[in-house]
Order: sequence, then C-alpha cells, then structure tokens
Amino acid sequence: MKYKKLRKMKNKNFKRAVGIPRVLFEILVMVLEPFFKEKQSKGGPKPKLCLEDILLMMLTYYRDYPTFFSLGNMFGLDESNAFRWVIWTEQVLSIAFEGMINIQLLDECSEQLVDVTECTIQRPKDSEKQREYYSGKKKKHTIKAQIIMNEKDKKILSVCFDKGSVHDFNIFKNTTKELPKFLHFLADSGYQGILDYFKNSMTPKKKSKNNPLTDEDKELNKLISSIRISVEHVNCQLKIFRVLSERYRSRISSFYLRFLLVCSFYNFCL
Repeated sequence: MKYKKLRKMKNKNFKRAVGIPRVLFEILVMVLEPFFKEKQSKGGPKPKLCLEDILLMMLTYYRDYPTFFSLGNMFGLDESNAFRWVIWTEQVLSIAFEGMINIQLLDECSEQLVDVTECTIQRPKDSEKQREYYSGKKKKHTIKAQIIMNEKDKKILSVCFDKGSVHDFNIFKNTTKELPKFLHFLADSGYQGILDYFKNSMTPKKKSKNNPLTDEDKELNKLISSIRISVEHVNCQLKIFRVLSERYRSRISSFYLRFLLVCSFYNFCL
C-alpha cells in the first residue's frame, strides 16, 4: 500500500501499519526532503516514487521484513532499485539522528535499567564465526544488543552489540568502564557480581539448596522486577519491527545501523 491510500487511515491504524506515529512520519519526510532535492539536482532519471513512498518503503522493510524482491513488487520497482532507496534513506536518517542515543545524557541521580536482547542471525559460513555467534541459551546463532535506559524518562541512553557467545555481564563490564562508580543500575539475575563495579546497584537474589529465599528476599525481588519490567517493555516495542525479531538475513554491520535507527525512533517518540 502506497502513502496516498495510507494517509486516509486513522492515526491508530497508521501506526499499526507503519510502526511509527503519523507525526514522526511527517517529521522524517521533512528531514529527508533537502537531501532528496539535492540528490535530484545532480541529474539522472526522475524517481518513480515520491519521497513519502520512499520513506514508507524503508519502514515497510523494517516493519514486515520482506525480501527486496517482494518489496520492489509492492512499490512497482525492481529489486536493485528498492535496495538502493532503502540504503539511501537509512544513511540519511542515521546522519539526522546522530546523537539521539548518548550515554552522556545519563541522569546520575536516577536509576538506570540494563538488559540484553538477542536477535537471531543466519548461521555464518566460517566455522570460527559459528562458534563466536552461537548462543548456548537460545541454541541459535545470535547478536546480543545491550540497552541501558533511564528509569525516570524511559529514554534509551546506550546501545552496545556483541557476539551471541559472550555473556551478558561481560558485555556490561566492557562497555561501562568509563562510567562513574556511584551509578545505580537495576539488572536481572544474569548480572551477579555487578556490586563489585557499581556498589549502589541491585539484582534479584538467587536461592540455593542450602540458602532458600526469605520472605524479605522475595519481596525485594518482586520490587526489582516491577521496576525492571520497563526495559522489557522497551525491547518488546523495538521488536514490533520484524527486521529485529526475525532471523536476520543481511550483513551484521547493517544490523547495527538498523537497530540504532529503531532505538532513535523510540526515543524521538518520547
């Protein structure tokens, strides 16, 4: 469906179809417009699609994750043209949203929520890379994306990536070395040992055979989980874009760009 028909939808259905609110869509069109005019001024054949349809094509690729062959058929283009326009739109928006995710904006007085989400990728052909990207937890080849967000305003402040075989806590240790040690992080039980790095942080207590959880421990775990659920909800919102939730077919470097763009869309909506 092209933008001419889509624009007649109600705001709620528009967001369901595209993945972002109508207001953000219109802002993105304004961001792309000067770059689009500059591209046209350099000569060459006139584009078959208007700017709104070009943006819609990229968002359709993110939202539904079709092949470029199917995407081209949807919008009346050949496969290579669809690919080029999606790449062009991504590159322009990545420049426009640069700085939207910035750990320097971290509020030192509030709690920071941290979590890792795993995204399935195709099995690498190289046997060494197969071992590096294989996740024992998911029993698949994955990329791990660590999100740090502010509990107060729910804004994503940092996104870091690593291979599926790397433990969540190791990703955290490698990416937070420069942060102040008095910060307060809330993390899940996979981050045992975080107190050695950030003394004000908290994780749920684990029970063992000889040390069952007391009622106080259970209440504390419930409180931590009730606050941490926000970051799980954010991961869920990001993965309405199937490019992040289905088995990723393209280059891993392009995955990083697309994940950051989706996070920027989320932050912008806040």
